[in-house]
Parts: sequence; structure tokens; C-alpha cells
Amino acid sequence: MSSVPETDWKLFRKLQASLLAKACESVFMKVEEIAGKRADDEHQSYLNLYDLIKIEDAKIAKMFNNPTRNSVIFKIAALKRFDVLTDEQLQQFSDETQTTIYRMLGE
Repeated sequence: MSSVPETDWKLFRKLQASLLAKACESVFMKVEEIAGKRADDEHQSYLNLYDLIKIEDAKIAKMFNNPTRNSVIFKIAALKRFDVLTDEQLQQFSDETQTTIYRMLGE
């Protein structure tokens, strides 16, 4: 598949801001969990935060960096893989795109 249908591209662009906010909120929740358990082990907590941010930044990049109609199918798959895109949101995309996503995710 070289690109998604125009309607799917427009839907992705429409959902993008709220999906990014959801992904970022998930990271903040993980940060708060680590920060809340730092008593008497601040340095290890710092290292844990550093590792978390590296991992989560890579996920955010896979989901959102430089989307194009030719690459958005991979962005949608990453959003689904990382539990940012719900089943209900995925069902808004065309049958063709849904089938491709499920195939990519091995479902």
C-alpha cells in the first residue's frame, strides 16, 4: 500500500492532536509514578526517568513524526500497537486501512 485513502489521511490529521495529547498524558502518568517513589533513591529515580523519556520519545516519534500520506499507515499501526488509538477510533478508518493495520499487527 503506497498511501491511504484521502478520507483516512484527513481523519488521521483530525485525530492527531488529541492522540498526541493522550500519548503525552500517558508519559506524564509514568513520570509521576517514578517521581512519587523516589524517596531515598533520587539518583536511581533520575536514571529511571531518563530511560523512560528515551523510550517514550521513540514511541512518540514512531506515532507522530513527519506524517505523510505514504507513511501514515505506519503511524496508525504504531498508535494502535502502543494503545493510543482505540478500537472505536480505528473503526472510523476505511475497511482497507483497518485490514492493513490488523495485518501489520498480526491480528
